[in-house]
Amino acid sequence: MLIERFPTPHCERGRRGHAPTGIVVHTNVGSFASTVSWFASPESRVSAHYLIGLDGRVAQFVDEEDTARHAGRVREPTATIVTGENPNLYTIGVEFEDAGDPAEVVRTEEEYAAGAAILRAACDRWQIPADRDHVVGHREIFSAKSCPGNLDIDRLLEVVAT
Repeated sequence: MLIERFPTPHCERGRRGHAPTGIVVHTNVGSFASTVSWFASPESRVSAHYLIGLDGRVAQFVDEEDTARHAGRVREPTATIVTGENPNLYTIGVEFEDAGDPAEVVRTEEEYAAGAAILRAACDRWQIPADRDHVVGHREIFSAKSCPGNLDIDRLLEVVAT
């Protein structure tokens, strides 16, 4: 799988002694190109490890060994992986393109296949179980978010298992 690399200043070297124990999926509320641009912008102050395009393209912004800025705030979490520390320190962030319409976008087979391949590889590398306790939507950490929109995490995990 081809993974395009793009720079972002919004990351921290290392994980302050933590290893990834979960994956947080997001919807980007924009295009592939707009997310690449936003993560590079000094004003954004956010990043993720990966971005999955509707067409199956994959971008990587932050190495998995390092901390991205994708889920640092916690509010009424329902995810069991949440501890008292900043979730960015122990999670991998994966954005999914939504063409600016997170609730109504038609997610493609290519997007699910590429996303599942990234999740499967990360789960294998870090011994993260590929289940709903360890692969969560952003809204399961920060309840005021609707992220990841209409992305079907259960379907994504079904593709991971195949």
